[in-house]
Amino acid sequence: MKRIGIVGGLSAESTVEFYRQLIRTYVDRFGDTGYPEIIIHSVSFKKFWDWSLQQEWDRFATGIVQAVLSLEKAGADFGVIAANMPHVVFDDVKAQTSLPLLHIADGVAFEAQSHGYTCVALLGTIPTMKAKFYPARLKKYGVRCIVPDAAEQQIVQNILESELFLGVRTRESERNLIEIVNALKSRGAEAAILACTELPMLLNSKNSPVPLLDSEALLVRATLETALSD
Repeated sequence: MKRIGIVGGLSAESTVEFYRQLIRTYVDRFGDTGYPEIIIHSVSFKKFWDWSLQQEWDRFATGIVQAVLSLEKAGADFGVIAANMPHVVFDDVKAQTSLPLLHIADGVAFEAQSHGYTCVALLGTIPTMKAKFYPARLKKYGVRCIVPDAAEQQIVQNILESELFLGVRTRESERNLIEIVNALKSRGAEAAILACTELPMLLNSKNSPVPLLDSEALLVRATLETALSD
């Protein structure tokens, strides 16, 4: 069984949930507590968030590289980044490290294709919604990706930054997100990618106007399968 390395803290809320889901998924599947060994390097979120807002992606990448190197030094066999936005610099990080890394968008793209979706919406931080990594990886699976308009993107960003990153949930923000998903549905979205690992705090299968592709849950599944593989 492979030892898992997790770059966490981006944010802490999503890292806690990622760890919980990883353990729970194993226990539900096997009925015992023989889950894989896990190493977590939890970074300080604020500096990474500030670097993203200031477009200082070189510094952002260097910070993630340092975290990945620490996981490798601690004995991890492979690594995951338990957040979407850092995947903006994924290729740079991969080029500077030797630890095998899973990409969060790959599981999402495969899942979208398996359901026969041809157009999906992308919800996340503004850097994630503006980045090319989701559209590029989805395109390989024959799936088109659309994003909210500029004003809607800012609403999503504000909800994440002022509430969800801090563990705060409000009914008003839930309603705002549902309205945005409805608008994307009217533009042809058959499903919506929760491309920020805090978004499941407000959006779920019961209140969403379209099916959801939960990037965190799909990365958990890929992580466990990789840990169990020979």
